[in-house]
Amino acid sequence: MINRLFTIAAMSIIAGGTFAQSWPTASLEAKPGTRWWWLGSAVNESDLQWNMQEYSKAGLGALEITPLYGVQGNEKNELSFLSTPWMNALKFVQTEGVKDSLLIDMNCGTGWPFGGPEVPISEAAAKLAYTDTVITGAELRKGIDISIKDKKEKPFCTLSKVMAYSDDGVKDLTSMTDTSGMLVWKKSVKKHSYRIIAIYCSRTRQKVKRAAPGGEGYVMDHFDKSAVAHYLERFEKAFAESNTPYPHSFFNDSYEVYKANWTPKMFEEFEKRRGYKLEEHLPELLGDVDDKDNKVLSDYRETLSDLLLENFTEQWTAWAHQHGVKTRNQAHGSPANLIDVYSAVDIPEIEGFGLSEFGIKGLRKDTGYTRKNDSDVSMLKYASSAAHINGKTLVSSETLTWLTEHFRTSLSQCKPDIDLMFTCGVNNMYFHGTCYSPKNDPWPGWRFYASIDMSPNNSIWRDAPYLMKYIERCQSFLQMGRPDNDFLVYLPIRDMWAERKGKGAGSLLMQFDIHSMARKAPDFIKSILDIDKAGYDCDYISEKYLLTTSYKNGMLETAAGTRYHALIIPGSGRMPENVKAHVDVLKSQGANIIYGTAKAEMEKAAKAEPMRHKHGLRAIRRKNDTGYHYFIANLSPDDIDARIPLCVNARDARWFNPLNGDIYKADMTSDGVRMNLRSGESMILQTYNSPQNDGRKERSLAQTYATKILDGKWSLSFLSSAPEVKKTFDMDTLRTWEELDDDSIKVTMGTGVYTTTVKMTKDEAASDWTIDLGDVRESARVYINDTFVGCAWSVPFTLECRKAFKAGVNTVRIEVTNLPANRISHLDRQGVKWRKFNEINVVSINYKKTGYENWEPMKSGLNSVIKLYKIEQ
Repeated sequence: MINRLFTIAAMSIIAGGTFAQSWPTASLEAKPGTRWWWLGSAVNESDLQWNMQEYSKAGLGALEITPLYGVQGNEKNELSFLSTPWMNALKFVQTEGVKDSLLIDMNCGTGWPFGGPEVPISEAAAKLAYTDTVITGAELRKGIDISIKDKKEKPFCTLSKVMAYSDDGVKDLTSMTDTSGMLVWKKSVKKHSYRIIAIYCSRTRQKVKRAAPGGEGYVMDHFDKSAVAHYLERFEKAFAESNTPYPHSFFNDSYEVYKANWTPKMFEEFEKRRGYKLEEHLPELLGDVDDKDNKVLSDYRETLSDLLLENFTEQWTAWAHQHGVKTRNQAHGSPANLIDVYSAVDIPEIEGFGLSEFGIKGLRKDTGYTRKNDSDVSMLKYASSAAHINGKTLVSSETLTWLTEHFRTSLSQCKPDIDLMFTCGVNNMYFHGTCYSPKNDPWPGWRFYASIDMSPNNSIWRDAPYLMKYIERCQSFLQMGRPDNDFLVYLPIRDMWAERKGKGAGSLLMQFDIHSMARKAPDFIKSILDIDKAGYDCDYISEKYLLTTSYKNGMLETAAGTRYHALIIPGSGRMPENVKAHVDVLKSQGANIIYGTAKAEMEKAAKAEPMRHKHGLRAIRRKNDTGYHYFIANLSPDDIDARIPLCVNARDARWFNPLNGDIYKADMTSDGVRMNLRSGESMILQTYNSPQNDGRKERSLAQTYATKILDGKWSLSFLSSAPEVKKTFDMDTLRTWEELDDDSIKVTMGTGVYTTTVKMTKDEAASDWTIDLGDVRESARVYINDTFVGCAWSVPFTLECRKAFKAGVNTVRIEVTNLPANRISHLDRQGVKWRKFNEINVVSINYKKTGYENWEPMKSGLNSVIKLYKIEQ
């Protein structure tokens, strides 16, 4: 395997005046980043330095500091958030980051969501509380108590409006209500009955979740402009007083502000934006009176969306820009138009949550210890759509959240979900995540409760640099050029906003979180999947950005210059009159406007990619100055070997292998490009508008049947192990080590070295070979005659050996690293107290308290025969 860093220019001139591509120069942002949890912010310079050096050596390029709850008994070492010592630690990290080539990002708070000790109850997240009474006119003259009766709720409630509804119309009675909640209406009241609705602005009293020392307090009101401004003042003061440089970017986690459906200025903001008084339509809002298309409810939800966008997201980003800082934001979970909120920041970030079930051949399943990924293709495209239509370069992701249970995540399980994100437009991924841990803290060190733990305390860290390099190579291409998706898809937000479930205040809030989108937008999801299955790619667009889209030279073009073949309008087509009029203008100019997702209509507008709809490959296409480039992943159970036409014009093409850095000429004819990808494999294809004279050779990926099986005797020793295994084991047949008759080997975590020999004739040694390791538990470095061949960390576990063999006897050494599961299970059986963290401590994937003492031993080592295949050229 070639394992080298290509740092030459992306395009280099060669003989004949044509261009040949090498790997694009990788910026720091092409490297993966990670969320860096600081437990209790109990950090010190020596351990910070050690951690950062380890991260840099492994291939990380960015650290996002998110302080959290602390470690039990370690309170004396904790630093209060934004205090002088905390800011000094941040300053030290920034200095070290320059040395270690690490970008330093920072959560604009602790835990999540934004809030803390300086958020007063008057600026905390707000909710609607109300009383609803039917009363006669005679009773009204005597007076009625319309106050909130819940004793826990009442102290936080401020009266906003008191409205009377009757056959005579609507009357505002707010001025007739005293501070105790007593309403007396003596004048003009008639004998018939009245419905009296009193609206109060209450507070949710939600506290910052998983807060760090100095970060505890109420969650702020994201809809209140003043509240957001006051919140940001605390940061400005801390940076100014400590003279600390601002970070590379500020981060905001997914919007998890629960039950926050109101804000003190809701009535005036609603009237200003919607043109009528919300208070005159409270029965419709609460769902007690028929309202055509739920207009009032939809208008209310649109107003919340506007307030979140303008008063929080845009204000936060403008504030960050004043200090030269980018913003990276997760819009999902918010009650807003996700495209507009994602568009308002520099780096929109989506999230994967759980493990996708692709059925990839040979990929280890861990039944009972994984959870289904709630982020499907339709969800993953929100952030990239906002970036694409606005010409933003980077699309980020919170990656591998709760992929599996703690201590059971392999590198091979990571790759397919990363590949899925890449095909959906992500090109700036962040692991979820890495916990700062003191160098000498007893294993397993400090841990966050929901994590794959991408850190030096995890055994997968030994071979993680190969995953890091894979991501870097992929992202260097995915950050290059311009998006080239086929269609714009109008986001039918008004269809979503108009959906009501139940009645009352509890039915008002609609948060577009990852876990509930299948219930809230099933028709839209189906439309997106229909487009995807038909072989097309798309970006979503909101009304705001559709209004600035034009028709030029046969294509739709956003204000940022991104071009598309057609606009697809799914759902009911409900939209404001000005948006309808603009669509009509585009259509009159010749733009393709498609209502629904009929395949025949899409085929009239654009060419589908056969690799997608005929062969089941996932891919994303981008345009560059010399042609196009594709990231292609086979996330299906089937191996693919076919000549497949492309839907773009190309005179030449090169394959780029992100696993090992190889580049070779594609086998390309007028009938297409030969694509040979085994289940689980991924490649990058670069096309060119002119022939390339770079001398690169074609390389067929075809293989013969197994020509050799390494079925001789094996020895097994340990390069590293904890508990330590000193013994060497001789085996007649290959097997995993937890099966061997030795107590220490059954519970160890580390790297076992399997060694055998194989004889080659002179002709055989002159051939090119691939080694197929079969079922690896969990990653393996291969050496042939002490020459490093490569690291097999993903499915399929194959490596090209090329001409590593010699005539005669050859030594094959395979260093296999297992997972920490058997060791942590052993610690639990011994009663070792390693769960030492405040608040939630460590829980299962279902957020339940858990122990690992009853885990069955996980297989460790080589779990099948090893085969050698000849490579046909």
